[in-house]
Amino acid sequence: MSDLLRRTAVQGSILLATLIGSTVLAGVGVIYWRLTSELEERIKLRILDNRDALVAIDSSDGFNEVSEVVKHEAASRRPIGTILLLVDRTGTFVAGNVAGIPDFRNWRILQEADLARMNGERNPDDSYYASWTPLSSGKLLVGASIADLRVVQSTLLGGLFWELAALVLLATASGTLIARRAQTQIEAISWVLAAFADGKLQERVARRYSGDDLDRVAEQINGTLDHLQRLIERVDRSSTDIAHDLKRPMGRLRQRLDVARRTATSLSEFQEQVSTSLVELDTIVETFEALLRIAQIEAGARKQLFRATDLKDLLTEIAEIYRPVAEDAGDALVMSLPSRQTFVNGDSELLMQLFVNLIENAIRHCPARTTIRMTLDASQMGPSVIVSDDGPGIPSHEREKVFHRLYRLEKSRSTPGSGLGLSLVAAIAELHGGKVALSDNSPGLVIRIDFPRLASSEAAEPH
Repeated sequence: MSDLLRRTAVQGSILLATLIGSTVLAGVGVIYWRLTSELEERIKLRILDNRDALVAIDSSDGFNEVSEVVKHEAASRRPIGTILLLVDRTGTFVAGNVAGIPDFRNWRILQEADLARMNGERNPDDSYYASWTPLSSGKLLVGASIADLRVVQSTLLGGLFWELAALVLLATASGTLIARRAQTQIEAISWVLAAFADGKLQERVARRYSGDDLDRVAEQINGTLDHLQRLIERVDRSSTDIAHDLKRPMGRLRQRLDVARRTATSLSEFQEQVSTSLVELDTIVETFEALLRIAQIEAGARKQLFRATDLKDLLTEIAEIYRPVAEDAGDALVMSLPSRQTFVNGDSELLMQLFVNLIENAIRHCPARTTIRMTLDASQMGPSVIVSDDGPGIPSHEREKVFHRLYRLEKSRSTPGSGLGLSLVAAIAELHGGKVALSDNSPGLVIRIDFPRLASSEAAEPH
């Protein structure tokens, strides 16, 4: 063993494995920290939005009205992922779905196992970000589950483990054959990984296209770096888009509230201003909720719910619901479905949201008398869903951009929408292994989604 370890090839293999592991670990560490920070901020923003809404009710309608709202939310059977506790000035329980939480300052993580549940299902492994807020006649605790954050963290750590294991195994097995003639390539790999960890995200390992082990390692490393770069760019782009796209509605919201504070001469006038502001606030909250949903989908947390799902039944149900909606808008919704069932492995709820988003986009952005056609095509490669219309379409140079979060063709932002519909479509399609393609319908737009063929082992449990 000692003689083997002294050989240059083995030492080169060990060195290569160490370099790859440490630099990939550093790169993923950056991603881990940035994604964790981003998701923590989004969870806290959701808590603040819920809290501010209840504080506004307390300011306008009083403590009793807040109590009724909290009781209603606490009694809801919806899986809201939120904990609520309202106490009076003496600390006595008034309403909520938890009890017995002592007062504390700033933010704190509360474990589900330590909570006294008043109602709702208990998940012993869950935990919540929470904070207290004073009200006119007591205090309010609002918390939100961080389960999605834990899923992202475990996904990153699990992916890191398997990537490191694969890279180390490959480097060790092939080191004896490649060490003598590949020292230059090894140094290049080390430099690229170190540069990537240092923030130079465009650097990649130059391939020699010789087909040997080092060339395959270079390809795998570049693929991993491509994946990590996309994750970083998604976080950066999301942060920039959020700051840019929500600056205007946040400014309008502040202006309305400031005008109400300074100029309102009666309670009714003040309430009217606050109601308008709440509509603006709801739009902002919906945008954040959609962004969080996209992040959850991209993390792959819903894959455990995948079952064999019949696209024909799903599209038939959508047609029954949205054909009257299209007719009310002056449009026509036409379905072309095969006679037999067509299955994919997926989440029926997410797939329905995907197709509904496409129909609603066509209704919203096309003029009256538009024909919206949805076709289900089954082939040996897998099923495809084609949604087409004869509206204005999308210019060819804009088709890639419309999948970016918060991107909208209509720059004035005068029409409803957040620019997240097609981003959500792309995220759901990618989660299901599908590919989305846009093309010209002359006139209008064609959106084609190709799904992978359902394996026989996946068809055992229809959904």
